[in-house]
Amino acid sequence: MHRNDIDAQAALRATGLSKRFGDFPAVSDASFEVRRGRAFGLLGPNGSGKTTIVRLLNGILAPTAGSVELFGEPLTLESGDRLRSRVGVQTDTNLYETLTVHENLKIWGELYGVPKAKLPGRIAELLEVLGLADRAGSLAGTLSKGMRQKVAVGRAIIHEPELLFLDEPTAGLDPEASLELIDYLGQMIASGKTTLVICTHQLHGLEELCEDAGFLMHGEMVARGQITDLISERWPGRRVTVSLGDSGPTGSAAAALVARAVPGGEAAVSTEGSLALTLADDAAVEAAVAALATGGAAIRAVVPDTPTLGDLYFDVIKSQREAAR
Repeated sequence: MHRNDIDAQAALRATGLSKRFGDFPAVSDASFEVRRGRAFGLLGPNGSGKTTIVRLLNGILAPTAGSVELFGEPLTLESGDRLRSRVGVQTDTNLYETLTVHENLKIWGELYGVPKAKLPGRIAELLEVLGLADRAGSLAGTLSKGMRQKVAVGRAIIHEPELLFLDEPTAGLDPEASLELIDYLGQMIASGKTTLVICTHQLHGLEELCEDAGFLMHGEMVARGQITDLISERWPGRRVTVSLGDSGPTGSAAAALVARAVPGGEAAVSTEGSLALTLADDAAVEAAVAALATGGAAIRAVVPDTPTLGDLYFDVIKSQREAAR
């Protein structure tokens, strides 16, 4: 693939990005890219450098080393304002306290250049989507933390940006509101108009939103790539749980049937009498189930055991902490 083709597909590229505050390395040699029309999860515990990276990626902070490209163009002092007009950023919940929710959104819509004829409808849409329609006339200073968060997100997306940075956007939201926001973000991405970088350590709902992820620990990008690929690398093969009835072979006898039929596979017996199988592929799973059935095992259910993004997150973080000991 030619370089120009790669540039056309990348909304964002960071190369060797580093930031030091005195002797403290907040971000160290981070390199990754986010392709257009995709959602990238920038994941890590508190203090891992997520917010610092977001500020570096949109030019709020200058890097100590490395570079950033937005839409295939270097982010510099000269290009910064022009490129940022195509970007939306939410990194805090600072609002105009003495203005209403509606007035806050109106001001930011005007600053972002939303056409006057379109702005009222856009504000009304966001108020409805974010569950703020009944608080449009409330002063921002009277809002709860969750409602302030919603207004901050609305401010970042009011101009339908090509590239959107959200930093812990579901913090302070109840589970229902969090899922509604994630669903709306998914619609924005599906429209093909928006690319998303979402920084969080709250993973619920992200699997339906993000295809790609990068994992930060102490300012270092310790793993990155397509989520399904990262999971396959850490947990190769197929894992299923076979629930067995009381009749026929159970426990170690059933595990022995699997071992003879599928050499190289693993069959662990659980306390409930089920078998946890780790096998090479779907064909091996079918062979194991067939062997159990032929051997007289009463099979109640075969349930895939697929690692989740949450499993991946905790495994990456755990392995990094153990390596640092």
